[in-house]
Amino acid sequence: MRKLILGLFIIASIVACKKDNTGIYEEINNSDNIAPNGFNFATTKTVKINIRLLTNINEPIAKIPVTLYNAANGNQLLKSLTDSEGRIDVSLNIASYIDQIIVKNDYVGLNNKVLGFIDNNSLNLTIGGGKGLEGNFIIPALNKNTSNRVSTQSVKTLSGTLFTYMGAFESNGKPKYLTPDKGKVSAQLLSYINASIPSTVDVRTNHPEYMADDAKQTLDLVKDADVFLTFVTESAELTNTVAFYTYPTNNPPKNASEINEIKFAFPNSSFIGSGGGLISGDRVNLGNFKAGTSVAFMIIADGWDISNETVKTDRTKFYSNKNFNPESDQDLKKHTVLLNFAQEDLFVLGIEDVNRESPFCDHDINDALFYAESFPKDAISKTGIVNLDTPKDTDGDGVTDQFDEYPTDPKKAYNNYFPSKDSWGTLAFEDNWPLKGDYDMNDLVINYRYTYVTNANNNAVEMNADYKVLTSLAFFQNGFGVELPFSPSIIDNVSGYIKEKNYIKLNANGTEAGQDKAVIIPFDNQKSIYNAANGVSEQVSMVIKFIAPQPINILSNAPYNPFLISDGRRSHEIHLPGKTPTNLADKALFGFQDDLSNPSAGRYYIGTNNWPWALQFTEPFNPPAEGIAIDQVYSKFGAWASSGGSSFTDWYKNLGK
Repeated sequence: MRKLILGLFIIASIVACKKDNTGIYEEINNSDNIAPNGFNFATTKTVKINIRLLTNINEPIAKIPVTLYNAANGNQLLKSLTDSEGRIDVSLNIASYIDQIIVKNDYVGLNNKVLGFIDNNSLNLTIGGGKGLEGNFIIPALNKNTSNRVSTQSVKTLSGTLFTYMGAFESNGKPKYLTPDKGKVSAQLLSYINASIPSTVDVRTNHPEYMADDAKQTLDLVKDADVFLTFVTESAELTNTVAFYTYPTNNPPKNASEINEIKFAFPNSSFIGSGGGLISGDRVNLGNFKAGTSVAFMIIADGWDISNETVKTDRTKFYSNKNFNPESDQDLKKHTVLLNFAQEDLFVLGIEDVNRESPFCDHDINDALFYAESFPKDAISKTGIVNLDTPKDTDGDGVTDQFDEYPTDPKKAYNNYFPSKDSWGTLAFEDNWPLKGDYDMNDLVINYRYTYVTNANNNAVEMNADYKVLTSLAFFQNGFGVELPFSPSIIDNVSGYIKEKNYIKLNANGTEAGQDKAVIIPFDNQKSIYNAANGVSEQVSMVIKFIAPQPINILSNAPYNPFLISDGRRSHEIHLPGKTPTNLADKALFGFQDDLSNPSAGRYYIGTNNWPWALQFTEPFNPPAEGIAIDQVYSKFGAWASSGGSSFTDWYKNLGK
């Protein structure tokens, strides 16, 4: 709000400076209030995040990044590492309107995309484990029908090849002929797989030897044996069918039409919650085969027909025998990798489900991932089969290089962001407290973003705080501070602030002096960093280093307790509604003029008719033009406020509506 001349300000102060508690309570109960008493105008809610990653034998999958996204718009909400128990256990401030969250991980071996829902301000998920998926997750409608479907064994013959089912299956394509005992998918196996064929990494760059001409792609039996195929994971956008075929090792087919029979091992090779019903460890006995037999594999891309609950054999197929595949470039015809995991006598099979000449192919060769084993164990020849790679941890901190953002620094492992790496939150202030303003909420509008550098134990070693002025239509020269939820004694050093005036006193470590909690002052005059003529702001980037690593939970609930310092008067702090003042605020101002704070009742920074002086958003916010109250620009603001925040929770996303 552009300020009136100083004389008018003084007159208003004299007229309104008498404290009158009776008047306060009358105002609180005024029927003209825009919001119910006690409403703090929060556009966010605090959600407890409890996520655990497990193998199918309940081993924790530790030190793996997990990313949460707003299901409504795809914006990132959180990225964090699992701890030694495979857990992410944090509190997170998110926009109040969010009720569904996408949980993603890039760890091969897990359901890499789960749609979760918030229940009672909590998101509880176990990804993996014996059930594959537990907690607050949503299964697409196509997976909800659990009725069984039985098919005849022979379904269609194409070019002389018989396509057959191995037995009955459920309506989502999950076999009913799975072995009673699941295959074990160990944490060690998954760590080797991720070192070898990580998600979205071109295998030609990571391990070109896997695609060499002499790299074996089939299981060649040297003894009579039962062969089992165990589902490990999938990362496909398609509902694929995985099948197998056999032939004499010394007489392979010359083309696909010479294959006598192709059997569907997994009619739909999709995870539960991801278009199918499979769980890691689901295993099929492919049969008993004689020595001298080769077992090869085929994927039918998008072969599972969801509508008709059957396999469509006329869709694109990719084979272990590369010459049967459709690519014209000989270097791109291979669609499978076969890798030996000697520690457990297993053979890992990875399959690519997209034509490798397509620009959409990532060449990671893990769209469908299984392991094969035989009984007896030594029945499959290892000749020509490359070993899985060993995970690398250069700095020895327990986080493999693949997921370590600081692979050569044992003191750092990962960056965590709030609101996210690529977005900013917003703070909007009126600056005339304790006098009411014009409620255009544009006197100082600040974008903020926090980055937390954590070590392998998920403890914070450093915190970076970035701020920039989005707009400032104020006459006052305002400062900006943030009270953090811990003592200044745990901080080693604060740097990066822009200090122009002399009213801010600092401790030796860069925190503000005289405060019980750590307070940082990014800038003491917005005009020194913001050019009102062109609307360009200098970014203030502060670095907060801790004396010792701190539990990441103490940094939850950003943006903490931000406040405006009105016109260089250090005692005049303007906080978000309900937030407490710092030690340096003048508490005698509470209850004066238009402020209706009542510290004894825990009521702070609420004014006439329950109007606030500040608002906070974890997303972008476009402030009104000068002199136009926020409820005149955002038509749902009034209804949101009067409902106490229960209605129109996304009001600020609908400018003029």
